[in-house]
Amino acid sequence: MIEKLPPGYRTVFNLYVVEGYGHKEIAGKLGISENTSKTQLRKARQQLMIRINKGKIYETK
Repeated sequence: MIEKLPPGYRTVFNLYVVEGYGHKEIAGKLGISENTSKTQLRKARQQLMIRINKGKIYETK
């Protein structure tokens, strides 16, 4: 599911969740603002939750 995220969302998600970087570090690495990093992480999580919940719906049918 993570691999299917848009590249920006996936990169921020991986750096924050998997690698353990903070938003300030991510912003510096990627040349984006901290707010952009936070927004992309939030959107990545939202998309993942939607996909997870869709999977649960199909499992119960």
